[in-house]
Amino acid sequence: MEEKLEENSDDTHHLQLSVTPIRFEAVNQLTNVFFDDSNKDVFAVRSGGIMGVVVKNANEDISPLNFIMEDHGTVLSIKFSLDHKILAVQRSNNSVEFMNFIDNTLETEYSQCCKKNSNILGFVWSHLNEVAFITDHGIELYMVIPEKRTLKHLKTTSSTVQWFVWCSANKIALLASAHGSQLLPVYIKQGTINKFSKLETEPGRMALERDVTLATLYGVPAVLILRHQSGPGTAEVHIHTLSGLGQAPVKSHVLRLGLSGRFAINVVDDVVLVHHQASRSSLIFDTALTGESDGTVRYHTPIAPAKSFRPVKLVLPGLTEQQTHICELYSPNWVVFQPNIVIDAKLGCLWHISLCLTELCNQICDFGVCTQVALNRTNGKNVLLDLLLKTSKQEKLPLDKFQVSFNHINNVYRSWMESELQSNTASPPNIPIPPKSQITPRVLIDQNDIYNEMLQKLDPEKDLRKTEWLLTSYLTSLSEYNIPVQHILSELLVTTLARQKKITALQQLLQYGVISDSKQMACLLLSLGNMHPAATQMALDMLTRINALEEIQEILLSEGQVLAALKIADCNANPRKFLSIAEKYSDKTLFHSVLIHFKNNPQFASAFQKDERLVNFVQQYNTLFDEK
Repeated sequence: MEEKLEENSDDTHHLQLSVTPIRFEAVNQLTNVFFDDSNKDVFAVRSGGIMGVVVKNANEDISPLNFIMEDHGTVLSIKFSLDHKILAVQRSNNSVEFMNFIDNTLETEYSQCCKKNSNILGFVWSHLNEVAFITDHGIELYMVIPEKRTLKHLKTTSSTVQWFVWCSANKIALLASAHGSQLLPVYIKQGTINKFSKLETEPGRMALERDVTLATLYGVPAVLILRHQSGPGTAEVHIHTLSGLGQAPVKSHVLRLGLSGRFAINVVDDVVLVHHQASRSSLIFDTALTGESDGTVRYHTPIAPAKSFRPVKLVLPGLTEQQTHICELYSPNWVVFQPNIVIDAKLGCLWHISLCLTELCNQICDFGVCTQVALNRTNGKNVLLDLLLKTSKQEKLPLDKFQVSFNHINNVYRSWMESELQSNTASPPNIPIPPKSQITPRVLIDQNDIYNEMLQKLDPEKDLRKTEWLLTSYLTSLSEYNIPVQHILSELLVTTLARQKKITALQQLLQYGVISDSKQMACLLLSLGNMHPAATQMALDMLTRINALEEIQEILLSEGQVLAALKIADCNANPRKFLSIAEKYSDKTLFHSVLIHFKNNPQFASAFQKDERLVNFVQQYNTLFDEK
């Protein structure tokens, strides 16, 4: 059967479920459903496997698997190895069965028991052919040797364990003891098991397995613990980051929920989503934002009002006509997995959660916060540029907000510039260069983006003042972050000010270095000299600052200031050019001064002997002043 999900046009939702869910056989009297978090596989096991097992992956591009198992008892857990070549099934609390999987067929079973007097709480495939048994006495790590149909013991670590949480992305298990009041992170490296320091929690505070989430926040493994406080509406999520082995987990963030009840947590695109069942809504937090701080811990509130998912409808073909099923959002049957998976086993659906970033940004009141949120999202560039354009077209321009926004944008760009410089600079061999993926930010907005996607889309006639204000604000921000301003932006600002006859403002921007000195900019100022005579002097001042003597000389000559040009002329000056211009003004004194200057200078003696035109100037001089 085919089914289709109808999209909802409501644009006030921050979150949505995938348009086409992964469908699988729902839980019933004959079928049990399991989810493997490492491979993102959903197993529908019928009658213990004798009526078939169907495996569907959360990635719809991966083809389903179908096979039959012998019924050796109730299946407690079932998982494929990371390459889907070995199937592991747990049916008892002291052993796990393994079967090689070749051409959709299972080969003869082989099994592995845990240590004596231990009970298996669960198992995980930590690496390609390595499986870890988490028992109530610790962790046992084995290598599976499929060709020999046996397992080899690699490592055992002892610890009292009552329950555990596994993060497949970081290969970290969190072992809980003392009723959840003691939490021990463990990193299962290939062939070895490494313990972190114990996670320090409030004395006597227990944590339930359902209230603990292992995830990755901005590239750093983190433990998120839901804490139900004593008062109403005071639940919090405490985030402990795991910086590295040998370093104690640090409580770094607290998310203030302002609600009570049952919650579930996802981490999507590095924002923390806290789903609240009673209100059927989700809270969104971004730990990259500053928040309140006590020096160690940062306290965060939701970045936008709590909202529900977009409504979801499944349209199924019926015998006579299509049937529409409205899915219950925040159902008690929902189970969430990291980073962005929601499964309803009774409905037989697996969805992926995605952010509706445009809608989210529209709900964030603070423009600076909105900019930071967009800068940290994978698809935030177009959303942020659209938001800047939309805001720039408001009748009343919020300049202070734009300044904050530009500062955030340029802060990211400046950091990227420094990283690029560092990566392109020769480093000692013992200092590794970070890979490009760590250097390049998710959203990088440069001057071309601002010019093309915002400034060029303003009305060139009606929005002159807006263009001026935005440019001044943006260039000021670039200057603060020591980012060289591209000529195209400086040119736009100069012409915008000139068209409004704001010469004083232009002089101030030049004086304070908001508009950088360059030969290109001086030429532009010269071109405005006919409309605004002061522009010529500004051009000369600029060329003087950059010591562009040749260009200054050309300007002075073009304006007939021959003697002034002569003062800065060097040994490469062309006497013929100076004398030709002096001759045009019919000023005998001027002509005399120029000729004597060059004729009495030994550097130009040979030129007066070889250049026929210069000889003519000398003869003309002799005629004028009757010299023989």
